[in-house]
Amino acid sequence: MEEKDRFMQEILDREWEMFKEVKSAAYASCQNSPETFRKVRGSIFQLWPAELMAAYLIELSNARQSGRNLITEKYARMDNLIPPINTNPVIDKIVEIETEWQQEIRRQYPALYQRCCRSTDKTDDGMNFSVYLKCELETYGDMALDIYYKWVSDAKQLGINYSLTMLNNLVINSGFKDLEEAEAFWAAKMKGE
Repeated sequence: MEEKDRFMQEILDREWEMFKEVKSAAYASCQNSPETFRKVRGSIFQLWPAELMAAYLIELSNARQSGRNLITEKYARMDNLIPPINTNPVIDKIVEIETEWQQEIRRQYPALYQRCCRSTDKTDDGMNFSVYLKCELETYGDMALDIYYKWVSDAKQLGINYSLTMLNNLVINSGFKDLEEAEAFWAAKMKGE
């Protein structure tokens, strides 16, 4: 098994252990489905560079050793139950870049966006993409955040939309050929065809 694959499997295992313990105001349906959880989160992590995965794994290990559940903390932040965990200024920069990427998905693949993505419409809870991402990023340490920011800002400068790539990974992992096929399928479903 390649290093990135090993990192990804370890991250998914550790996150799942934390995720299944979460008690949130907004129940997540994939809490009863480890396969769905692994498919969705795996579509993200399979794109991450090994350096970012390694940094995040260190944080997951440190959290476990100190009795912290990073996923519970993320959901507690989304529910406004605890104060900000990390106020590193790169968090807002990452959220800004990825929110722009989400808007591009919304324009290009409206049915998929509606089906698979958190809304970028203004809300104060985790249903909003920016709130969800910010609360997740607050659980990351500064080393992972710095690596993450460099990764997304470099992509933005090159005109690459990693959110689109992650969505493509998800639809392929879900059995579709590509984004266009998935968009056509969900557009037809929404029309009742």
